[in-house]
Amino acid sequence: MAEQTTFQWLGAAGFRIEHQGRVVLIDPYLDSRGENSRPAQPLKAADMSDADVVFVSHGHFDHLADVPAVVVASGADVYCSGVAADTLERKGVARERIKILCGGESLDLGSFSVRVIPTQHIVFDARLIMRTAPRLLRPGNLELVKQTTGMPSGPVLVYWFDFAGLTVVHMGSLGIVPEEAAQLGIVAPDILMPPLQGHSRICTRAAELTRAVRPRAVVPQHQDDFFQPISQSVELLPFKAMVEKLAPGTAYYEPEINHPFTAQDVFGER
Repeated sequence: MAEQTTFQWLGAAGFRIEHQGRVVLIDPYLDSRGENSRPAQPLKAADMSDADVVFVSHGHFDHLADVPAVVVASGADVYCSGVAADTLERKGVARERIKILCGGESLDLGSFSVRVIPTQHIVFDARLIMRTAPRLLRPGNLELVKQTTGMPSGPVLVYWFDFAGLTVVHMGSLGIVPEEAAQLGIVAPDILMPPLQGHSRICTRAAELTRAVRPRAVVPQHQDDFFQPISQSVELLPFKAMVEKLAPGTAYYEPEINHPFTAQDVFGER
């Protein structure tokens, strides 16, 4: 039930979910956040030693880089694509800890279930690239950028979680367009978690997808400045305003880093 499930946004697309005594992590990105990331994240991979299972949406550095350290700390199994699995194995994660997903799977993990939906990464548009490139070329920044290489995206896996009747859809990248949502079966979950990175019109795209998906509530994520100079903060007020206009029946909840929240908080029932 909803009251048995607690969420924490960890920054970027990362979440910690506690449900009926089990700890689920999605895209935990902690130790590798840039020194100047905002908001600051004091938690480390070692703090996730109680994790039972880790889900990786895709193989990019800000979704995968700290998963090996989480596995060392916790012994958790990792669910991810074959591309992400290859990267994890190169980084020392034992193959028996990795569960490869292709998309289309339905997983029964006891106290909760997961439906896996294959999608693709968002295409960075020219305006965003031109706005970001000058920062990357500044002296010293190219060395930072090298830390992000060697981790290809592969397919993006959308996870539809069912926590004892509470349905939650997590997206690691907003590569799908609204017209695809119904075809992929992404319709009317309780909570939609769209990422707000990767496009100069990301707020508009996320709001239009919210209208198409028709969730009971929307929780934006990945809007933070997680690794300078590549990243930048995304202002959420335009997204909130568009959701209120395009999907007036959808509740809006803005998470704070590391601050626990429940479905009741999201739905405004307290």
